[in-house]
Amino acid sequence: MTLDTLRATDALGADWVVAVLLLMLGTLAWINMVSPKKWRLLAHAFFGLRLGKQRMRDELDLQDRTLVGLLVMSAVLVALFTYQVLVLHGWVAPGLARFGKLFVYVLAAMVAQVLLIRGLGVLLRADGGLTEYLYTVVLFDIVLGLLLVPITVLLAFPHRLEWRSWLWVAGLLFVAAVVLFRWVRATLIGVGEGVPLRYIFLYLCTAEILPAALAYEQARHFVPIPTNPL
Repeated sequence: MTLDTLRATDALGADWVVAVLLLMLGTLAWINMVSPKKWRLLAHAFFGLRLGKQRMRDELDLQDRTLVGLLVMSAVLVALFTYQVLVLHGWVAPGLARFGKLFVYVLAAMVAQVLLIRGLGVLLRADGGLTEYLYTVVLFDIVLGLLLVPITVLLAFPHRLEWRSWLWVAGLLFVAAVVLFRWVRATLIGVGEGVPLRYIFLYLCTAEILPAALAYEQARHFVPIPTNPL
């Protein structure tokens, strides 16, 4: 089966999916042109155990247009990957409108988490590593989007259709690994700032694990549509 035939008959390779992927690749090209050092910053921030106050002060700005662009790109790619998995298993009907709703949900979840961390800082009237963790959350969301670029492209246009049976699993493993590593970083940041482990555990349960569990529970209530998986 050629790629042209696949795109004409396969919901995961629809024309609007091609447009979304091209837009994402264009965003990466633009950021590489205007801020090529951003990739080194993301690599250091992701693989280092702590960000460091100097790096947060000198290199990170949450209002930086390239970081904002990368964060929106990440939301698009997470939503697209979620859409691909749901459609692949026949759990939702395909279509741009469905993807649009998923994008709104993902972006709202990212913004809500940032506001939650900001709100905790105001409520507790202490930092306790919350500022560093806020930067960590944003950077990890961006890295997750970058990791999902090849997965979403290959799910849309696999060399062989049977590749999809493991590509979506690989994508979920990427998501799980990034989230777990983020929780490890949260623990390291809190301990490094002298926060008791019980408070770190309470935060992870209420602001990280509980929302994830609720999202999973909501996903279980999707009613499969009577179609065969792609």
